[in-house]
Amino acid sequence: MTIEKILKYAIWTGLIGICFIPLVVFKEYFFPFIVPKTLVFRIIAEIIFLAYLGLAVLKKEYRPRLNLVLVLFVLYLAVVYLSSALGDSFSNSFWSSNERSEGLLLLTHLLLFLFVASGFLRRIKDWLIVFEASFLSSIMVSLVALKQYLDPEWGFLGSMGRLASTIGNAGYVAGYLLFNIFFALLLFFYRKNKALRWYYILGIVLQIFVIVNTLTRGGIIALVLALMVFIGYLAFFYFKKHRAYKLVKNSGLAIIVLVVIVTSLVFINKDTTWVQDNKVLSRIVRISASAPTAQNRLMTWNSAWQGFKERPILGYGYENFYQPFDKYFNPKIRRHAGSVVWFDRAHNIVFDRLITGGIIGLLLYLSLLFAPLYFLWRYYKKKNQEERYLIPVIFTLIVSGYFVQNLFIFEALVTYIPLFLVLAFLGQYCPAWWPNFTQSKKPYLVLLTIGVIILVPILYSVNIKPVTANKELVQAIIKSNMSTYEEANDKYLEVIEMETAHNQEYKQHFAEFTAGLLSASGLDQNWRNQAISRGEEELEKQVEQTSHNVRVLLMTMRYYNKTFQININRLYKSLELFEEAKKLSPTRPSLYIEASFSQIYLAHYLEEQGDEEKANEYYDQAIANMQKSIDLNDQVTESYVNMIVILLNTGRIDQIQAHIDKMDELNLKFRNRQDFLGRMGSAAISSQTHQWTAYFYESLVKLSPNEPNYWINLALAYAHLGENEKAIEMAEEIRRLGEDYNAEADAFIQKIKEGYFKEK
Repeated sequence: MTIEKILKYAIWTGLIGICFIPLVVFKEYFFPFIVPKTLVFRIIAEIIFLAYLGLAVLKKEYRPRLNLVLVLFVLYLAVVYLSSALGDSFSNSFWSSNERSEGLLLLTHLLLFLFVASGFLRRIKDWLIVFEASFLSSIMVSLVALKQYLDPEWGFLGSMGRLASTIGNAGYVAGYLLFNIFFALLLFFYRKNKALRWYYILGIVLQIFVIVNTLTRGGIIALVLALMVFIGYLAFFYFKKHRAYKLVKNSGLAIIVLVVIVTSLVFINKDTTWVQDNKVLSRIVRISASAPTAQNRLMTWNSAWQGFKERPILGYGYENFYQPFDKYFNPKIRRHAGSVVWFDRAHNIVFDRLITGGIIGLLLYLSLLFAPLYFLWRYYKKKNQEERYLIPVIFTLIVSGYFVQNLFIFEALVTYIPLFLVLAFLGQYCPAWWPNFTQSKKPYLVLLTIGVIILVPILYSVNIKPVTANKELVQAIIKSNMSTYEEANDKYLEVIEMETAHNQEYKQHFAEFTAGLLSASGLDQNWRNQAISRGEEELEKQVEQTSHNVRVLLMTMRYYNKTFQININRLYKSLELFEEAKKLSPTRPSLYIEASFSQIYLAHYLEEQGDEEKANEYYDQAIANMQKSIDLNDQVTESYVNMIVILLNTGRIDQIQAHIDKMDELNLKFRNRQDFLGRMGSAAISSQTHQWTAYFYESLVKLSPNEPNYWINLALAYAHLGENEKAIEMAEEIRRLGEDYNAEADAFIQKIKEGYFKEK
């Protein structure tokens, strides 16, 4: 076999292999749906790039044209490299995070992929092979999703909620399958074999079913719009000269009208049982600007817009959305303590590009998507054969569908792969430049020589070493979950000391682990304290390296608050970080809440030391900061609960009723939440504020009448308040819970009669 054939087989194997990357999942990795896919893609892209350079050196016929698509993407890449170099952290922009696995590194590998696909695949039959491979892969992804639909608890992929298949995210599944539905439509019209055509039809039906059941509204909207346009094209143009044209046209029109009628009926009857009981229809009709998800999107887009106005030309660089998001954080995003309040993407293709590359980056990216379509249409227009418009229509709908869905989500590798296949295909129809340079042997020989020299170092430093650290982190987490703390600590340190690109993530996990050691039993205190100090040390290094990252500052504040028992100075450090973080994100309630906790802990300590005056100053500051969190967003029940707990702990009980009244006025449902009432009730007991203890436990016994401790605490509160009849009545209620409580109830009643609690 000649070198030429070996290189060609290697490239074909790589291109087909890339099509099957969406199936790659390895649970041994941290982010098993993302990291392994990216690892495989990078390695294949590097190898096929070198193989293609080898072909270009061997024979002139393999040398690519420098077409418009390649030029536009190179320019876009240059802009985002420049904006990232001027941004907060070029390292973060380049490497991204494990969760995203994108950054400049992935974009660079996508350029290698685009370069190879553009130059190597030149005939329509070659492209059909690749589209066949992509479609087969999507069928396999869809079959896994179907298995999830039929058995939600199935295997490793169980309990994921919406259909996520081997991709791990329902939104990405919808976007990925949307590409492949149109690849299948192209194949259907190009392949004449009846069996194959039935295969495409069944595959399309399966994938439409999966997209609908991902419950991804952007994907469903993009799919329906694209299919309706395609049906209209077939009905009114493609089959215009067919003998059954009239039947086809009427059928197409009937389908379009039927879809419009059904959609209208669903929205008209959106509150009826038949719509609300259907999870697909109920989710679709909840499309509203007032819905929480939509509100989050709008608030996030506004943060991006405000950031763009600050840096309109080049933006902030890749992976730096956190800066404008923090600075222009809308506190209404935080609806409760568990709300997602950290966004690393704007969830919109336009705003994401504005932030990463400014107006220049956005225009280049939009040009990359839509300019090739102009040349595609111009090419087929010159042929003046209407039935040949099939390819322009299909690829216009692919790009348009991709754009529509990405108005509500962002890209991932599984959608980048088919997108760049489409771009490489469209590049064939675009203008090309500098033929003398691109057809010369020298550039490829130079690149190949450099590539061969650096291949092994690149494979190790970019792929093998980072992924080794990633897998070792999983082992550290497993050991931590198994409570083998010293082994877990050693493993975490082993990962950190590898000094890989994602070390900041690993340090944060290490800090969470060491903070949790305080509540672990059976540990040597000296060893535990040393581990916690090491966690503090690693976080402080992060603060130095990423001083503009509010999330890192807040995480470090929380670490100080969790571990101050070992070193009280951590509370002072927490408040210093608060002042820095507040400058970067003045409207983020979590900062004020965390600072309030620091001040409460510090006040308690100073009170124990006998410094009442200083303690009261910190108490006042804590209350002011908690009130600030309420003022930023007065719709968050947890903020009022936190405030009431503080007021109880500081003896400012005269202010409690005002906050209770405010929650009632705003219809914040705290009275039906045992966790909220329990926190406030426990604080009332600790502060020996018996009237408020009775108040909160009266609600708790109504919510959970079979919980003995609630009745006991309520009875004790009444007894301390001197309301003996009520206390005895509660003791009788305790008897109802079982004979085991009879003796305790009798003893309690006897103490009441003897005046025991009155004396207390």
